[in-house]
Amino acid sequence: MASAAHSETSTITSSCACHQLQISVEVPTTSLPLRLSLCHCSTCRSGSGELCTSVAPLPKGTEKLQIRGKAQPYRTADDLIVCFCGTCGTSVYEDALDASKIGLCSGALDRADGIVELDDHMFVAATRDGGLREWILDVPAWEMYHHDPGGYIEPGKPYGAKLPATSSTSAGDVLRCSCHCKGVQFDITRPGPRSSMLHSPWPDLLRPYFENASDNLADVKWWIREGGTKYLAGTCACNSCRLGSGYDIQCWAFVPKVNIQKTNGDPIDFNLATLKRYTISEGAYREFCGRCGAVVFWHCDERPDLVDVSVGLLEARSGARAEEWLEWCTDRVSFQELAQNKSLIERLAVGLQDWGTRKTAKG
Repeated sequence: MASAAHSETSTITSSCACHQLQISVEVPTTSLPLRLSLCHCSTCRSGSGELCTSVAPLPKGTEKLQIRGKAQPYRTADDLIVCFCGTCGTSVYEDALDASKIGLCSGALDRADGIVELDDHMFVAATRDGGLREWILDVPAWEMYHHDPGGYIEPGKPYGAKLPATSSTSAGDVLRCSCHCKGVQFDITRPGPRSSMLHSPWPDLLRPYFENASDNLADVKWWIREGGTKYLAGTCACNSCRLGSGYDIQCWAFVPKVNIQKTNGDPIDFNLATLKRYTISEGAYREFCGRCGAVVFWHCDERPDLVDVSVGLLEARSGARAEEWLEWCTDRVSFQELAQNKSLIERLAVGLQDWGTRKTAKG
């Protein structure tokens, strides 16, 4: 949350999901709301598991920065360290060493309203397909760092070349997935007969829980799409996902466990080298990389054979959205009614619907 320390400063607080890592800082009240940037670079995507990270740098005049608890640091670049909780996996802040500047991961904030406001997209060219920027078009987008001369991306401008056919990146019937440090690597295979030999209740993404029961009495195989060639993917704004990653927007692909395998072809067993588990609540689990902090899986006892895979890990040829593998739900953002950063998620929901309409019109 943010509160007035006195007339000139306000206090901002952040916390991980398990509350073992917390931040408190005073900023000039006139600096609020802080500028929030969505970074789409490949390092941020594979290091977080998300299609983009959302970080707000602390302004000049920041005072009394207090960090409680032990952060797990991961150096993503020579001049940047991401600090996350080693117990629950929440990314809480970034430390830009060259500028001695701290950036707050917006999903870990105790409050967003009046604290952060979306300013721009960075490093969009790295997505090759525009990534999540295609769903939020009403703020500037930059090929690389914001405000780089000549780097502004005009609406409709190509984002970058797709990978050539000779690329080692996943293709065909196997899709490689990796976190940034490569401690977690696995493959996804195309849907087959066994992909439908399971049952799952409806997700909030397709049947909002505030309106409907989740019972799937007709046993619809809702996760299989495009005539059995793709998986459903969608966005989520629930508090559990927000706090699990430390970022406002979580993107999941719904993949049967039988279609997730180790890189040697063995069945997945959630015991990959650096994978750690956090129990969110009774019967619900999230796995993340214990070395770089990337969100990897969500699954639960209610539907043990269907796993949510964090889309930022997918190494698809077409680009970040992996549309040769995924069909994106554009009707809603899951649990959008519970979003903390309501302004951002409302814009995302509208942008998704517009994007879906444009795709349908193109045929």
